[in-house]
Amino acid sequence: MESEAQLEQFCILAKGTKGRAIADLIQRATSQPSIFTFGELLDIPSVKELPQTEYAAAYELLQLFAYGTWQDYREHQGKISLNSQQELKLKLLTVATMAGTSSMLRYKDLMQQLEIGNLRELEDLLITECFYGGIISGKLDQRARCLHVHSALGRDVRPQQLRAIRHGLDKWLEGTNAMLETIESNVRQSQAAAADSAKAKAQHQSKLEELQKKLKTEADAGSKDSMMLDDPSMDMMEEDRIGPGSMPAMRSKRRR
Repeated sequence: MESEAQLEQFCILAKGTKGRAIADLIQRATSQPSIFTFGELLDIPSVKELPQTEYAAAYELLQLFAYGTWQDYREHQGKISLNSQQELKLKLLTVATMAGTSSMLRYKDLMQQLEIGNLRELEDLLITECFYGGIISGKLDQRARCLHVHSALGRDVRPQQLRAIRHGLDKWLEGTNAMLETIESNVRQSQAAAADSAKAKAQHQSKLEELQKKLKTEADAGSKDSMMLDDPSMDMMEEDRIGPGSMPAMRSKRRR
């Protein structure tokens, strides 16, 4: 990205620069419209040396743009002075900070923190500079007089905030792992239930096929017996066994 390339260029220049030249470089970097993160520049050894020199104000200026807001500037206005480009950028960074802590920002709070006197000026700043500049994405609600935030530019993190951030990430990771274990357990249970169901279905199918086979065998046997009873040749064989002209034996009646 263009902003990253520009910041990298400033960092390269800062590594071979000291004193007044570093102060001038910081002034240029904080005035550059496309640069909104300054942590890498703060890590340069020659920049870290500034607080012990006559150019300590340049270091405070860089810290202001890395971590601060418009109200921080107003509190230290006697030590730091800004040009018009820096003032606009610091207000945009202030909006990014506020949007990073809440998904809904009231116009009233924005106007107070940015020291903007009228609604039209605020909406122009949000639309023209924040939305189009990629500082935030969201939607203006003119009826409710608020800004609904969808996403916001990430700012530099103070070193003393890293422990809290790490703690939060560890908690998030614990929760994620617990959820993953629950999901995996549910998957295993579902797989076991599916296997049991498939086994029961196979057993049922086997019994059904066995019953069908048995019924078919019985049906075939019954059909064969019926055919034998209906076959005329069977009657002839019976007559031959009795003999021609002979009468079937009659049961004699007992005389009284």
